[in-house]
Amino acid sequence: MAKNIESVVEKHYWRAVTFLVAIILIGAGFWSLRRFNPALFLGKPDFIAVPNKDQPQQSVQDKPALLNINAASAEELETLSGIGPQMAQRIIQYREEQGNFASVDALTEVKGLGEKTLEKLKPFISVE
Repeated sequence: MAKNIESVVEKHYWRAVTFLVAIILIGAGFWSLRRFNPALFLGKPDFIAVPNKDQPQQSVQDKPALLNINAASAEELETLSGIGPQMAQRIIQYREEQGNFASVDALTEVKGLGEKTLEKLKPFISVE
């Protein structure tokens, strides 16, 4: 009986070893494919970006042009989030009566424009 149990254990031992070796080989195969041909693992290999040497790419550090609130027209001000026609007119009227804004924070002096709106606008506006 003890010999019978030993043969069963030995049989399962070799099955487990064979299974683990097979898993290691399959994993190594997938690793090799992914390493040497990564396009196989992308959803659509047709859309892989290839740099164009004829046209220089824009740097990530390039910032978009900010809207100068001291020179912007009503239409330009209305392109900002949270600024409608009336608020744009108030900003222009304030600018005409009080002069140019000394800083972006001075925009809160316009009636109806609070701190929360100013925080949303700061990344898009300047006074220069």
